[in-house]
Amino acid sequence: MDEQQGEAGWLIQRLTLAYHRLLIAGFALTPLIAIAYVYSFQDPALRFEHHLFHEVAIGIAIALSAFATYVTWRCYRASGEVFLRWLALGFLGFTVIYLPHGFLTRIVDEGLALFLIFGPASRLVMAACFFIALLRYRALPDVLPVRCRYQFWLAGLGVFMLIMGIAAYLGQLPWAQARPVLVGLETGAMLLSLAGILVMAVLRTRSPLMTVYMVSLAVFAQASLAFLLATPWNHLWWLGHGIFAAGFFMLSYGIVQAFHTTRSFSTVYSQMDMMAQLREQQAWTQEALLQVQEANRKLEQLASTDALTGVANRRQLVERADMELPRSERHGAPLSLLCMDLDHFKRINDDYGHLAGDEVLKQVAEAIQQSLRPSDLLARVGGEEFHVLLPDTDLAGARDVAERIRVKLEGLDIPVQGVVLHVTVSVGCAQLGPDGADMKSLTHTADERLYQAKALGRNRVVIA
Repeated sequence: MDEQQGEAGWLIQRLTLAYHRLLIAGFALTPLIAIAYVYSFQDPALRFEHHLFHEVAIGIAIALSAFATYVTWRCYRASGEVFLRWLALGFLGFTVIYLPHGFLTRIVDEGLALFLIFGPASRLVMAACFFIALLRYRALPDVLPVRCRYQFWLAGLGVFMLIMGIAAYLGQLPWAQARPVLVGLETGAMLLSLAGILVMAVLRTRSPLMTVYMVSLAVFAQASLAFLLATPWNHLWWLGHGIFAAGFFMLSYGIVQAFHTTRSFSTVYSQMDMMAQLREQQAWTQEALLQVQEANRKLEQLASTDALTGVANRRQLVERADMELPRSERHGAPLSLLCMDLDHFKRINDDYGHLAGDEVLKQVAEAIQQSLRPSDLLARVGGEEFHVLLPDTDLAGARDVAERIRVKLEGLDIPVQGVVLHVTVSVGCAQLGPDGADMKSLTHTADERLYQAKALGRNRVVIA
């Protein structure tokens, strides 16, 4: 069932991704439908030659292009992305070279070629810069001193002025000679835009802003196609302006989006990428949390466990007693305590060394633990002193447990340094209630009986 759900999830994901790409492609190619419609059904006699409207439209286009240039330059100064440097230069080139197209509107009757040539020239320059930007998309960011230099921008302005001079010269040619030049410039702009889309397909860019960039290039290419098919002032000519403006607005949106986020085109991620990163971050966080919990568990264990023997330490004994005493009082259940001390343990340390003594303590703790129930708690509270907390055990039961431990230790063989050592233990027993009302008094009573066992000759259990 889970496998079938996984296959269905994979299939719907692939289908939705394919549909997503088709939507982008359909949106990018929408102007082509308008071009085909107008080209097929427009009346060749219909023209809209309105100089003031054209001048206002060109003025708005220049202002927006100048604003896009500045915002892109600010993004480049912040991120150092080489792609943005060439993108800003493309906007700047379009702004500078397109400007005469508006100023020359009123002389269209005397110099049609001069009026028209600055449009395709500006689009060709912008497309060339945008294409170079794509080629430098994965280049390392410029360092801060390079970003602050103005030589690149001054050189670009110089090239643009030269191109404007060449365009002005070519615009003086008779219409029969100028027309092929205009077609060549517009075709070059269209081909560079299409080449940019091809480069993006090879680069496999995944940034959402680069998707906007790709769609803008497709729209620019279709605008150039409209200009190639149009004649000045007819409906298809105006449609070309509208299509180019749509691509320009779309690309400007991407620039502004970059400015308000990371100021970079390559580090603004799609929702799908962000969700993937979020899932990866959540998995990493969950793993880190588990590691922290495990580390805390180990720290807690270290804080409550005797490092040598692995049994509980005094802290854990007190905590367990704080839980058992109220339970015993509430339910009337007996609770007993054993205080144990190995007899003559100092001799082992003196005769065989502390390493031998440590080995004896570990084996003694293991032997005692084997004689206890899971509910009992063994704790090492001193050098060779152990306490055992016995829930639900009265004094007689505590004596039996203590005696079982004493016998087991008395018969225990402990091989150390080529010899077999033997130990005995003295035990004092006490029960909550008859021998003390709290842990302090209970421990005091069990300790006194431990000392009595020592005084009576050791290796014995005292309960009274």
